[in-house]
Amino acid sequence: MLSGDDATPSTSYRWQAVGLLERGEQLATLVDRFDRAGDAGRLVVVTGEAGAGKTALVQEFVTTHAAAAGARVLTGRCDDLFAARPLGPLADIARDVAGPLHDALARGDQGAAFDAFLAELAPASGAPAVVVLEDLQWADEATLDLVRFVARRLDALSCLLLVTHRTDLSDTHPLRRVSGALVGPLVTRVHLPPLSLEAVRTLADGSGVDAESVHARTHGNPFFVVELLGSESGAVPITVRDTILARAAQLPGPARDALDAAAVLGREVAPELLVGVGDCSVDAVDECVRAGLLVGDGTRLAFRHDLAREAIDDALTPLRRRQLHSRALAALGEDGDIVRRAHHAVGSGDPSAIAELAARAGDHCVSLGARREAAALYGRALEHRSVMDDATRRHVLEARVETCKLVEELDAAISAAEELVAMLDDGSDELALGMWEIELFRMYRNEGRGSDAAPYLASAVRRLEAFGETRELAHAVAQAAGALMVSGRHAEAIAEARRAWELAEACGADDIVLDAMDSYGCSLAMSGQEDEGFRVLADALDRAKAAASYLNVVRTANNWASTLLITFDPRSALPVLEVGLTVAVEQDMTTWHNALLNTRSDARYRLGEWDDAVTDVETVLAADVMSECNRLCTVVRIGEVRTRRGDPDTWPALDEALTLATQFGDRQGLHPVRVARAEAAWFAGDVGRAREEVAAALPLWDRDHEAWMMGQLAVLARRVGVDWSPPGDVMVPPPFARWFAGDWRGAAALWDERGCAYEAADALGDSDDVDDLRSALSRLRTLGARPRALQVERRLRSLGVRDVPRGPRATTRANAAGLTAREVEVASLLSRGLANSEIADALVLSPKTVDHHVTAVLSKLAVRSRRHVGAAAARAGIDL
Repeated sequence: MLSGDDATPSTSYRWQAVGLLERGEQLATLVDRFDRAGDAGRLVVVTGEAGAGKTALVQEFVTTHAAAAGARVLTGRCDDLFAARPLGPLADIARDVAGPLHDALARGDQGAAFDAFLAELAPASGAPAVVVLEDLQWADEATLDLVRFVARRLDALSCLLLVTHRTDLSDTHPLRRVSGALVGPLVTRVHLPPLSLEAVRTLADGSGVDAESVHARTHGNPFFVVELLGSESGAVPITVRDTILARAAQLPGPARDALDAAAVLGREVAPELLVGVGDCSVDAVDECVRAGLLVGDGTRLAFRHDLAREAIDDALTPLRRRQLHSRALAALGEDGDIVRRAHHAVGSGDPSAIAELAARAGDHCVSLGARREAAALYGRALEHRSVMDDATRRHVLEARVETCKLVEELDAAISAAEELVAMLDDGSDELALGMWEIELFRMYRNEGRGSDAAPYLASAVRRLEAFGETRELAHAVAQAAGALMVSGRHAEAIAEARRAWELAEACGADDIVLDAMDSYGCSLAMSGQEDEGFRVLADALDRAKAAASYLNVVRTANNWASTLLITFDPRSALPVLEVGLTVAVEQDMTTWHNALLNTRSDARYRLGEWDDAVTDVETVLAADVMSECNRLCTVVRIGEVRTRRGDPDTWPALDEALTLATQFGDRQGLHPVRVARAEAAWFAGDVGRAREEVAAALPLWDRDHEAWMMGQLAVLARRVGVDWSPPGDVMVPPPFARWFAGDWRGAAALWDERGCAYEAADALGDSDDVDDLRSALSRLRTLGARPRALQVERRLRSLGVRDVPRGPRATTRANAAGLTAREVEVASLLSRGLANSEIADALVLSPKTVDHHVTAVLSKLAVRSRRHVGAAAARAGIDL
């Protein structure tokens, strides 16, 4: 299965690679991309299940073509450790590349290491460089960052970057998020399918083994096939594991000790280390090589496949495994790789070693940007907090909070912060206690625990005021201003933001100044002073960019864009969001990347670009982790789009949205949910329920008015028969004012100016003018807004219009109203016989998301089996 580059290898180019049956097309693709890499770099992602032959394919390409062309080959591998080595593959490469790359890694400078690596791949005379990064399913976060970093710069490089990974990834695996960023004409995906029965027959020819039985038992997995065919008994064991263990059982005792040690030491090992840990001789190691269980290149030894290593490791008794890990830890010594030492400490079960080495390894991972691995290591260290002194425990807790926050493991971050606050509550460090109370407040709010959050903020402000006008107090007051702004208490937010601004300027805290400006500008704009508010926000964003204050860049971009959307200005919001998204991707700020995608989804929803809006929230849903705050935004958008399209399963999304919004308790979350629920009930003809939803939204606007949101609610209230209008001191925005005045065409013109496609069509739909109604109907059908279009059709007929243009036939309407653009893509791949996992790879979605789409497609096309999708789509007039 191939995708990517616009050209395919010549069909006349044939490979008959020995031992690589049914891999000729894939090998030819690698050669083709290598031949193109002189003009611009190419990235090829090679995927397949464990044992599919990914390494064999890459090695065949390297030895038969890259080496013959004189290309320099740089190879790095990821290891299956408790926590992966940060930039482990790059460290492998640095062993062969002296100079800046090696030096940057040695001092833990990720930025310098990335730049040095790019320099190795710059255009030069001769063949393009070939970089091989194997087994990305075990990659650390920094290595995944490296892949994205290089992928974004391929057009300026001269290299072929080959990366391999297994396809059996969980829905939350970090590689799924990275895979979504690897797109474009310079990226190709090569999938290795299982071997056919014919290929197994070829391999089994002359062995006397039943090829059909081998194929049935192995499902065509090349590694399993070779192992079974190599079984000395000639019989087919129940499992491949049995084959490997049976071969190992024939080794003499010292050789088996060496093999066990090799399994514990990992994918590759120096012979000298293996002899020491296995407490054996060189002859015992050689016996493993002669038996074909280990292979070597003279300097390193390895299992022929990691599946074999896993089988040997799984067979070890717990006591034997701990013994070998303890020996490995001792053998590595103080100069050994700290992450590998921590791995062996965990395996040894020694509490003191785990507490010390896991904490040190976590610090090392942080220095190289491997935050996810650092979070796991700090968590493992804290399991043995009883052997830590107070200073070490505090450091590990603080580091655990920071790393877990950055990768959206908020439950773990909150737990560590709670422990910190309890630890500091002895009065030993009141200033630090106040700051950690603020941190807990922020995290509680992000998880929708508002009632838990508020006391911590109040306590922090009181505690910090005792220290005078400090940076810490400015930070606390800025947080209070932000909380008031989000809650819609804009007059109080403006006052607190001004206070925080002044405090921060007095103590030279420029980053806190930017935080205060953010809240100040948003509250000004939402309380009616839009020009001044947006001027402050533009100034704040410019200052943040100039200072490379990345957190303030993404926060201000997101909040400014959100405020523009509250004032129904999606066109202005998009360029602001792109500024934030660029920084969030470059700095790998997962939480803010999700938040910005959700906000962009809102902008696209307002613009009537509903497919794109759904794509953005699907990307967030496919992320490895997600805060409750970001979850709320995704389900709100799904509910809104389904409501206006008339899609099925609207209410489950809206019910979940209400549960989450109620959990947060602020009107920023509750208002859009109540509006969507009222609309859904109104479209369904359930006016009573629509009135209940509007009535539930009215108390949100008892104070601190926001004219745009109130105008939206007032229109909806009027439609469903609720007697409510904004108070007299609220200046209703022009589009709503025109609507209240009965100037439907004028209202639509103003909505068109702002890019709000649905609102413009919706306003015309309330007109009594037939031409207006015909225009509304055409616009609504183009948007796919079926429920509102049906209302307009009925209105036209009630006015005596007989030639109301018909909508799509019932069969084709199933596509317009039922199948989204994404579902049409899924249906097309289903009709070609692809499995869900293959669809996930092709569309860069998580398997869970694909499962949902497949279920929806089958339901909407009213078929029980995926085999019937193509025929059902054809009957419905859907071109797949």
